[in-house]
Amino acid sequence: MFRIALAAWVAIFSLSSFAQDLALKGFNERFTLVKNAEGKVTIIKLKKATTRFSVRPFIEQIKNDLMLEQNSLYGMSDAEKEIEIDDMLADMGLNPYDKNSDGQEEAQKLKESLLNIRNIDVNVAFAQIEKTDFWKEFEAKLHEAMNFIDPTIIANLEDGRFFYKRQVTYKVVTWALEQAKKKFSNIPVLNIASFVIVRVHDMMLEQRHFSHNMLLHYFETMPESSFGMTKEEVDRAVSSIYEYRIEATNLPESNRAFKDWLNYGMNNFYISVRAGNSKVKSWTSPMSTMAFKDIKKLNYAFAQVVEKDARKIYHLHLNSHKFTQKPALAYDYSNPKRVKRNRSLMNLAGVALGFIKMPGWLKSNVDGFIKSMYVEQVRMEGALVGYFESTGDTGMIKDIYAQRANFYIVQ
Repeated sequence: MFRIALAAWVAIFSLSSFAQDLALKGFNERFTLVKNAEGKVTIIKLKKATTRFSVRPFIEQIKNDLMLEQNSLYGMSDAEKEIEIDDMLADMGLNPYDKNSDGQEEAQKLKESLLNIRNIDVNVAFAQIEKTDFWKEFEAKLHEAMNFIDPTIIANLEDGRFFYKRQVTYKVVTWALEQAKKKFSNIPVLNIASFVIVRVHDMMLEQRHFSHNMLLHYFETMPESSFGMTKEEVDRAVSSIYEYRIEATNLPESNRAFKDWLNYGMNNFYISVRAGNSKVKSWTSPMSTMAFKDIKKLNYAFAQVVEKDARKIYHLHLNSHKFTQKPALAYDYSNPKRVKRNRSLMNLAGVALGFIKMPGWLKSNVDGFIKSMYVEQVRMEGALVGYFESTGDTGMIKDIYAQRANFYIVQ
């Protein structure tokens, strides 16, 4: 009996050790620790990051995606396409026909923009977008602003206001939006240009968010000594991660982070961990409306479940969109391209929205609704990459990167 127990213990220990080896390998392949003369970690840098970028590939991607979507519509009626969109919204917990529900008006405009894609003269619209040198000037200014804070730096352990300086990039966006109004007189074309300006800026910032969540997975699941760091160094790194999340206009929060630098990050992180634990507990309750089975928490941000006999991964902190409490789907094993397809549609809807006439306030609301379906979700899924690196599942790593909807995030 003792030999059996010992063999089981050795097997468990070996598996745990193997998982830690895989995780450490993933960490070392992605991150570099910069130390000062005393041997203390002061900065954590990405080994692979987008430091120079071009707007034109993104413009080309939007153009090609619109044309591909138009091609797919040739064999479909509006009614068939509407059913596809309704099914997608229903999966996300929204009934677009319930006039008493929050988000119904936004959902209708989302449908209208997607259905109108077949009517867009893509070549004409993008010929106007591409013919100006405005994009070169925008690239140069944004590149200069982005490099004001080295894009490879994802944590500065010594400077409690390091990332607060990033507001310089927002000034470039404001300048670019004003210039676009002067360059593009055609309203739908101006709307495309504005979409590109804002989205490119967001995507450039997202590579840090994505990497931050990956780093938090490692810090949560492995001892700091395995990285060659002390507990205080990890605490300061986590504070730097959460300092990056402070809005540029939120000076009081920036002051709080600066005054309590050693504890600020971990205090916020453990709030997140406890919230995730509570969410998993609520799903296991007999009173839960989610009908999840075989729930397995993967890390602070994700849990794997079985829903209607299909294995899926759900977010623990993010909902499907701003008008629902249903958790956001991160991956569906029974339909691996489902999340990627939905995000592609959301990206197209954001562009196509510019071709629909509506009041500015409503357009802003619909745009916020669309972004609530995928922007924060993509950023959080860096933690999912970290998890699959720890299990050695290279296939799932590729799948998560494939659905990121942001080619500036380097695999």
